[in-house]
Amino acid sequence: MEQSFPKKPNNVIIFLGRRFELCKAFGLFGKENLTYQSEFDHSIYSNSDFIKYYFSNLDSDIFFLSHESKITKINVDEYKSAIIAVSETDVYNKRYEFYRQKYPNCKLVFLWLYGEVFSKSLFERCKEANFDLILTGSNQNNIKDIAVFDPMLSFKFFYYYIGYYYLDSLFQNLRQDNYDDNQLPIFTYSKALKTSSWRSEILNRLHAKFPNKIYNGNSINDSYDLEFTKYKHFETIQDYSYRNYNLIFETIDYRNNNEYFVTEKTFKGLFFGSPFYLIAPSDLIKEISKEYFLLNSEFESVDDFVNSDLLQSKFEYYKEKSKTNHNKLMKYINDYKYTEMFKKLLYGT
Repeated sequence: MEQSFPKKPNNVIIFLGRRFELCKAFGLFGKENLTYQSEFDHSIYSNSDFIKYYFSNLDSDIFFLSHESKITKINVDEYKSAIIAVSETDVYNKRYEFYRQKYPNCKLVFLWLYGEVFSKSLFERCKEANFDLILTGSNQNNIKDIAVFDPMLSFKFFYYYIGYYYLDSLFQNLRQDNYDDNQLPIFTYSKALKTSSWRSEILNRLHAKFPNKIYNGNSINDSYDLEFTKYKHFETIQDYSYRNYNLIFETIDYRNNNEYFVTEKTFKGLFFGSPFYLIAPSDLIKEISKEYFLLNSEFESVDDFVNSDLLQSKFEYYKEKSKTNHNKLMKYINDYKYTEMFKKLLYGT
């Protein structure tokens, strides 16, 4: 019997990296929708020029390169249409001009899902580059002039990057249904206080004004934590699931409404469905509150929250309202609407 071979896909999408880029692709397209096509052997994986997936929804091969120079190992011209996801370095050194010249059949996209500042200089460079698509979860003045801005976009990245993809099936077992009198009402992390004056100012003031209300947890203690930083994200299973309330400080200064973005900090609060008050730029809080429940909607200020005498009596009420956050978050993560934008780039429809 004549052996049959699978038809070569019409399209190709190339990511110029691995670790971060995998999480971007999984977040945008869904890990369950991508078929792994490289060798599943760590020694081969570590030394390979690229790894390969197939995405049937776009009839596209997807490559993740070990280094941007390895793009020459892929015969891009064999495909009818191509997309290259350029890196931040490509933006600044204008390497995208090389891609345009060498691969005239390709579209260039820039994906900013990290939960980091989309700086003014990066904005200007992207504007100059005139990419075919920019997706960003970070705000900047006039960002919508050049990009598709989704304030929640980084949630799709962090779900995979911090390993919570593996936690979802365990979520229903992580419950604290009753108020715990043996701990302080509110928990917060203090590891960033030494390098963040605005956090220090807020917490020091709250501690002085309302003693015995907030417990400061420090999640970085020794070299193990520094060597295996990623595992520290699992420590928060305890600190978000089995505390009464959380006070979460976002990364960006709460006074900066021009460059706000969400990080894994807010993601965890929503993922575990725990009641929390968020310290973040007001515009970001408004965006998150459109879909999710924050204690910010129940209290006029963080002082009112910390000093409230209703935290114990209304714990079940706040807990029930917060539980809906997890399902809403997962619905958003599993909505792969951005696939349609890539389809339009590839097929022109």
